[in-house]
Amino acid sequence: MRAGVLFGQGREQAFPDGFDLEAHVLEDLGVPLAGFDIEDLVHGDHHRILDGLPRRRHRWLYCGWMLPHEDYTALHELLRDRGDDLVVHPDSFETAAYLPCWYDLLADHTPETIWTETEDPEEAWELALDALGPPPWILKDHLKSARQWWEKACFVPEGADLERFTSICEGLLEFHADRFQRGFVVRRFVRLARLPYATPGHPVFDEHRVVFWNGEPVAHAPYHDIDVDPLEAVPFPWLSQVSSTT
Repeated sequence: MRAGVLFGQGREQAFPDGFDLEAHVLEDLGVPLAGFDIEDLVHGDHHRILDGLPRRRHRWLYCGWMLPHEDYTALHELLRDRGDDLVVHPDSFETAAYLPCWYDLLADHTPETIWTETEDPEEAWELALDALGPPPWILKDHLKSARQWWEKACFVPEGADLERFTSICEGLLEFHADRFQRGFVVRRFVRLARLPYATPGHPVFDEHRVVFWNGEPVAHAPYHDIDVDPLEAVPFPWLSQVSSTT
């Protein structure tokens, strides 16, 4: 079974936002690549969604939007039905993507965090106050934040009370709508290094991504596509030990 990269792309997109370079490199290397309409997947319209894939059997590495577990599982099942497979099993995807699934592994190296299994802002407020102390905090659901709506649905500022926190929770629910994942996550806010660039709606921090394969780091690069110096070495070498246990 040959390995390839499967892009989830929006309608009328050649490749997902930000992945054009990766796609061109894959083409130059002769790595099989294909795409499907990710909007059909997330809206449950699975009829002929994978018709554009080559007939030869492949193990696909998914590349695209961060999907809820149920959508990623649906993609996995659709591929299995046609004799293909995903490189990353849905169980492994859930472990890596959903904060409550990985938090214990990284608890000593990541901001203190609480979460709920409900959409009740008051429950999240009380748990956060007890465990984290007063704001500032970061708010998200189990899968992802809404930092595009930084003040409305993500950042809980110093001095915020229950009424303000509830409003921010409602903003997060509005942002994710029916894609809200499992419950609220509240994290202690850490003042990271900021970059001298303006992005509408939220600050830009000096973030870097590390890619692991079989428990070993194989690549790292700045997250933002701007003029940032790359790191000379893989950050946080202990991550190799953590990733090898998952």
